Amino acid sequence: IDGTTNFANNLPLYAINLALCQAEDPILAVTLQLPARLIYWAKAGSGAYQRDPDGSDVRLAVNQATNLRHTIVCTGFPYHRGESTDNNTNEISHFIPQAQSTRCLGSAALELALVATGALGAYWEGWLGPWDAAAGVLLVREAGGRVTDYAGNEWKIPGGLGLLADNGQAELHSAMLAGIQTARTHLTERKLPL
Repeated sequence: IDGTTNFANNLPLYAINLALCQAEDPILAVTLQLPARLIYWAKAGSGAYQRDPDGSDVRLAVNQATNLRHTIVCTGFPYHRGESTDNNTNEISHFIPQAQSTRCLGSAALELALVATGALGAYWEGWLGPWDAAAGVLLVREAGGRVTDYAGNEWKIPGGLGLLADNGQAELHSAMLAGIQTARTHLTERKLPL
């Protein structure tokens, strides 16, 4: 389950994530959003889909926003957020005044699926494992989006320094990368008080 804190507290924002990978790339993905009875799935080269509770499949497509002011961005926070300044607070503080809105849902699997549906324009987070991200990466790519690390390199398993998934629009992707990189220049090595 991705979004275990949400699940444990009866907040229906969690998902089950499955991915089949070949070498460094996901080739088959399934994300189950159980409370909503939705299934998001993708096969490399065949598109991304949402299976509704009635059993019908709807092809997914990312939104076409090109500007931060016209899109909702989303992120998450690592478990060690109280122990390190590399905890995403600099990054979210940078985007709050720039984006249409900024959200944190607590499930990377669900947030990536929502980028694929077009509901979110971008999602970023550091400290994700491939079990968190691989299925959602394929969903976003097959829906027409782009997924890179914080340096702008295409995301590959096992992941690297962070993950940025967005709608693939060059202007938006560049603005997100620049914002993340700018915010990260202000990180320090000090430990935060517990």
